[in-house]
Amino acid sequence: MKIGQFVKAHIREIFSYCDSVDHKEINALLDLAYSKRTFGTNFPFCAAVEDIEKTVAKRYWVDVYLVRGKRVRVTSQWFESNRPLFVQYLKSKTIEIKSSIDNHNQTSNESNSSRKISTDRLNSRYRGNAIGNAQNLFVRNILSRLGNESFSQKDWEETKDYFLRRCAYCNAEADLLIEHAIPINKEKLGEHRLGNLVPSCKFCNSKKGALDFREFLENDLESIQKIEAYMDSRNYVPLEDSEQMRMILDMAHKEVAFLAERYIRIINELFPQSSDPDSDDTQ
Repeated sequence: MKIGQFVKAHIREIFSYCDSVDHKEINALLDLAYSKRTFGTNFPFCAAVEDIEKTVAKRYWVDVYLVRGKRVRVTSQWFESNRPLFVQYLKSKTIEIKSSIDNHNQTSNESNSSRKISTDRLNSRYRGNAIGNAQNLFVRNILSRLGNESFSQKDWEETKDYFLRRCAYCNAEADLLIEHAIPINKEKLGEHRLGNLVPSCKFCNSKKGALDFREFLENDLESIQKIEAYMDSRNYVPLEDSEQMRMILDMAHKEVAFLAERYIRIINELFPQSSDPDSDDTQ
């Protein structure tokens, strides 16, 4: 279960704890210092609806909960690094940890993995071009072309000016590369939009890899806030909380593999070949 889904699965139990066991806990969950210390998050676990500023509204899930007379929304800014602390919190409040979905996914993944292995053995090619490369490229192509936004070299130069011609991550003066703050893949849902492009030195670009900029920067709240402010200035709203978009891209990802298998089957039927390179058809 992804960390966001894992947190969502326990929200009602946490708020039930606030309602029936410890009435003061909701006030603690509204406090940034407590949440940072308890969960390692850069936003309070939850915030009163009326207190959420427009500029940070996208950092909270849209669901509204009524807890001790307060209408609150829970932050969506969770990363795998927060999971151990979140589990520790649940245990400290004796809240049952829901792991059935995790087990189900693990079983399903193991089953899928075994099927993949058995399939690969039928057509194993050393250093062959994996279908996953085509799948990922297809998803990247979709995410790179969403919407009708246009930008030029001049716009990119203005972006570098915004960051004072320094790396957005380490603030170093260096040769700057175009870097996607939120990676373009079906997990992170970044886009090739100006608001998601930041200048990066080669070292940070290589080290960050497929991490989200908040995962990469961890406790560097100042740099995180600067990048988020830049995104807001470009009216860039990340897709990361869109389950519908994840579902669509997952379909696209699977269809590429299905299409490849279809044409491989057609060609193999038209041009049958021996599977044994050492076989000799001569009598």
